[in-house]
Amino acid sequence: MDEAQRTEGKILSGTEGIGTVSPEMIEQRAREIARSDGRMQPNDLDRASAREDLIGATSTSEKPATRKEPGREWGMPLVSSGEKAPTVAPEDEDNIPEKLIQEGIEEADHDQRKRTK
Repeated sequence: MDEAQRTEGKILSGTEGIGTVSPEMIEQRAREIARSDGRMQPNDLDRASAREDLIGATSTSEKPATRKEPGREWGMPLVSSGEKAPTVAPEDEDNIPEKLIQEGIEEADHDQRKRTK
C-alpha cells in the first residue's frame, strides 16, 4: 500500500459507525469546534477541520490555513503593558541547605545519645 493511501484511525468492534457523512454532519461538527474556540458561528477553518475529522485526510484535500489570533500577526512580538515587579531579597540570608543539614546532624546526635543511656 502506498504511503499516501494509508489513513490512520481506530478499529472499533461493536459499533455501527457514522455511515455516510452528510453536509449537515460537517456543519454540526464545525459548530462544535467553533464553540470550543469561544465563537458562536463557525468559519471556513472550522468547516475544513470538521470535514477532516469526519472524513479523514485525503491526498486531494488541501491543508487548512493556520488559525490566526485576531488583531495580531505571528511575526509581531508579544508585548506587555505592565510594570516590572520589584526584586525582593530573602528575609533570611542564611544558607538554608546548610542549616537543614546541621539540624539533621544535631537530631541524629541527640537520638544516638538517647540510645546509649
